[in-house]
Amino acid sequence: MDRDLLIASLAATPGLLRLLTDDLSADLAVRPPKPGEWSVAEVVRHLVEGERDTFLPRLRRMLAEERPVFESQDRGAARDGLDLTALVAGFESARSDVVGVLRGLEPAGWARQGVSPSRGAVTVEGYAATMAAHDTEHLQQIHQVRSALGLRPKRTEARVALPLAEIVAAIQPVPEKILAIRQGLTPPQLSQRPREGEWSMKEVMAHFLKVERDVFLLRLQRIVTEERPRFQPFDADAWAAERDHREGDFGADWREFAGARAETVAFLKGLAPAAADRIGLSGFFGPVTLAQYATHIVDHDIEHLAQLEACRAVVAR
Repeated sequence: MDRDLLIASLAATPGLLRLLTDDLSADLAVRPPKPGEWSVAEVVRHLVEGERDTFLPRLRRMLAEERPVFESQDRGAARDGLDLTALVAGFESARSDVVGVLRGLEPAGWARQGVSPSRGAVTVEGYAATMAAHDTEHLQQIHQVRSALGLRPKRTEARVALPLAEIVAAIQPVPEKILAIRQGLTPPQLSQRPREGEWSMKEVMAHFLKVERDVFLLRLQRIVTEERPRFQPFDADAWAAERDHREGDFGADWREFAGARAETVAFLKGLAPAAADRIGLSGFFGPVTLAQYATHIVDHDIEHLAQLEACRAVVAR
C-alpha cells in the first residue's frame, strides 16, 4: 500500500469504529460473546491503548530521536475503563494526531526507524502499515462479536474480501429473498413504519433500489475504468429526507431493483480476476479494492434483509 492509501486507510478507521458501535447499549458493549473472550468495549480499549499509549508516542520518538529502542509495554499497568463512548472518542483523538503527523512527513521521515521489542528495527512506514492491518483485524473481531450477540450486521469494509464468484452467488438471489419476505402483505402494511423514526418496508425497498442503481454499480464500473476514483459518502439520512419514500408502489421499486441487480451480477461475472484488486477511494471507508467494495454489497444486503424481516414481524401482527 502506498503512503497516500495508507494514510487514507488509517484516517477512515475512527468512522468505521463509530459505525460498528453506535447502536450498542451499555450492557451489550461489555457483554463477551463467550466466557473469556473480549467484549466490543474491550476490543476498542485495546485499540485505544495501542494507539494512544504505544504507536503515537513511539512515532513521535522515531521522528525526534535517532533510532530509539522501545521498551515492552507493561500489561499490568492501570487500564482504561469500559465506557464505550469515551473509548471511541479516545481512539478518534489519538488517531487524528497520528494522521496529522503522517500527513506532514517528507520521504525521509517515512524512512526513520525505531527498534521494537517484538518486531526489531521498523520504519515509520512499516509501523504505520502494521497499525492499518491491526485496525482491520480488530474491526473484523468486532464484526464477529456483534454476530455472536445476534446484532444486525454493519458494513465497514473491514472483513476480508470474498472471491468474486462467492459475491455473485450471495447477491444474485436477493431479489427473490425480498419477494419472499413481503409475501402476503398489503400496501398499507408495506408502508407502515414499525416504530417512530424507523423505515417501513417500502422505504427499505426504495433504499435497495437507490443504492443499487445509483451507487453500487456505478462505483464498481468506475473502479474498473478509472485510476483510483474518489467517491463521496452516500448519506442515507439525507436521501430519506428528500421525500416520503413510503409513497409509490413497492412492486415497481422491486422490479427496477431486480433489473439493476441483474446488471451488477452480469458486470461482476464479466470481470477478469485481476480486476478484484483495483482500488477506489471512499470518502467514508477509505481505500477499498473492487472485491472489498463488492463484498460491501453482500454486507449491505444482509443488513437490510434483516431490517425487512424485523419490520415484517411488527406490521404483520
